[in-house]
Amino acid sequence: STKIEEIGKLEARVSTLTMDIEKASAKIQGFEISKDASHTALCESIQSLSTSTKMLQEVQSQYNTEKKRLEDALNGSRKQIEVLSEKLQREEGEGAILCLKIASLKSTISIKREE
Repeated sequence: STKIEEIGKLEARVSTLTMDIEKASAKIQGFEISKDASHTALCESIQSLSTSTKMLQEVQSQYNTEKKRLEDALNGSRKQIEVLSEKLQREEGEGAILCLKIASLKSTISIKREE
């Protein structure tokens, strides 16, 4: 009778342990499903990040190309301004000399008329 009671207790314990194992197994399956879903989401995020990185690199490259083009154009314009400024200064100097010559000629003409 004691052995039957022990067997009954052991069977009850085995039954409890079996239910605990089934519950733990169900939790593990839930965790695996969650892990798989997280892994899938992570892979999609990585792919999206990779795509965004490539787009950013393309935009950065276009920006650098356009910036270089504009800097070159600006430098060219600065050189043109410098050349034109020097030319204008020469022409202004020549104009001033011409004005002096004209004034001198007028003075000479005026003096000759008076004689």
